[in-house]
Amino acid sequence: MLKPKTPIIILCKLETCENLVYDRKGERSLIESFGEHMRKKMLILGAASLLLTGCGDQSVAEIFQSEKAEMKTEKPVSNSEQKIVPEVKVIGENGIGAGIIVKKEPTMLYIVTNGALVASKPTALVQFSNDKLVAADVYYMSTAHNIAILQVKYKASVNVPVVYNGELNRLAVYVDGLPHTINKYSDKVAAYYVDADEELPLGSPVMGAENGEIVGIYFNRQHEGVSQPYILPFKDIVQLLDEWIAKGMRPKDRLSQSKNLYAYIEEGDKEAVKQAVDKYGKNVFAYNSDEVKIFIDTFHEHLKAAVLIDDASVMQNLTGAEDLQSTLDGMVAYYASKNAKIHFSNTTIKSMDLVGQNIVVRAKTEYVLTNSAGQEALANSLMRYEIFKNEQGEYKLIRLTAEE
Repeated sequence: MLKPKTPIIILCKLETCENLVYDRKGERSLIESFGEHMRKKMLILGAASLLLTGCGDQSVAEIFQSEKAEMKTEKPVSNSEQKIVPEVKVIGENGIGAGIIVKKEPTMLYIVTNGALVASKPTALVQFSNDKLVAADVYYMSTAHNIAILQVKYKASVNVPVVYNGELNRLAVYVDGLPHTINKYSDKVAAYYVDADEELPLGSPVMGAENGEIVGIYFNRQHEGVSQPYILPFKDIVQLLDEWIAKGMRPKDRLSQSKNLYAYIEEGDKEAVKQAVDKYGKNVFAYNSDEVKIFIDTFHEHLKAAVLIDDASVMQNLTGAEDLQSTLDGMVAYYASKNAKIHFSNTTIKSMDLVGQNIVVRAKTEYVLTNSAGQEALANSLMRYEIFKNEQGEYKLIRLTAEE
């Protein structure tokens, strides 16, 4: 195999990575666009590959011309779709990491990232290689594996990588665009890591150097009180991912799983997070939507119980306004006079926003009314809930309005 013809030029390209690595906090400034970073990363990857394997009779220019020729044969992308790479930047409340797109639906993308990175709030921001910044929901959370699945409503053309199923130890890989070799911890049968001079973004996909297959997800593990780099093999979770995406997760279960990861949350570059939030134009971390959804479900359960026993006082610990409590007293008394029962079956959140100090939720609620003769009627209402969270962390309903 011939050595590269222009090693000095290649080394210069590798030196550009000094401006791309994350700082000691594990973050990169958002001043440089993600798209520009990805373009530079491709140059670094190409240069590193040449240093490791040689370029034969091809020059760097010829290699990129070959790539360009191959791209022309790809199926044309619809005007309504943006072509993106599977690796993404993930912005959590406490820092910035990375993730990998693992499934694509017509208008939905699913992304795997580090669980602790997005554990504090069930939402995140995702920045694609085309620099598009979008909000994402934490769709599923696994404490056992310390990973999360994000769901993003976004129409794009992306090639989801194939999963690597071979041996990991001593495998040549790329993490955050730079070459590494996977090693195995001696204290575990199957615990893997990579050595890095600088901290790598949590949730970074570990890609096989030979064929670009997805090998694993990078994050830190806690071992005997010490944080250590760790790679979760993708082959160990690929079947679980399909199950998790198929069934989703209830807010109550997701919140419980997330709380188990609070101890593993690492404080990152809050200024970079603020820059991303400002760029997006809305603070998606202003409230915990899972807590709000659970509160609304709890309110419905209390209202059901109040009607059953004809006593609205059981709702006083959930209300934060006297006029609202008076309205609920009248509502409960009316249903009780008709010997009616109410059962809430499903609530669909239409919107959730922070207005001043209050969280305003518009939700469509389906419920079943049962009269004294046992006859049932299915009904639904579009309700507007105004909720306040006090200093003790308690949620209080201060206003309830029927919109239809």
